[in-house]
Amino acid sequence: MEITEVRIMPSKGGGKIKAFASIVLDDCFVINDLRVIEAKDGHFMVTMPSRKARNGQLRDIAHPLNTGTRKMIEERVLEEFQRSRDSRAVPAEDGARAEDARRSPLDRLASRLLSEEFWVRRGGREEGR
Repeated sequence: MEITEVRIMPSKGGGKIKAFASIVLDDCFVINDLRVIEAKDGHFMVTMPSRKARNGQLRDIAHPLNTGTRKMIEERVLEEFQRSRDSRAVPAEDGARAEDARRSPLDRLASRLLSEEFWVRRGGREEGR
């Protein structure tokens, strides 16, 4: 079995889930909704697609039957996740750049227009007007 394609979609909210992934096996079988999660110690792990059962417990929809297969999937998904972070498709959590990446263009423009620096007088006239 070979993973022939991996797609990474960044998560829209903050929190533990950093991205969702889909994998294609042997160009003929797709598994969607794998999650890339950041653990408390800062490393990333991959969880299998799951849903809540009637009793409230989460149950995997699809999962590997052995450790070797799980390791192969996790390594490949995390490799693609890191590649997407490096290319900024998934924003990194580093200070103001990460905060700016999560804000909409309209919010960034509004904060610039409302900042005092934008309206400071220079050369006898007000800038921005």
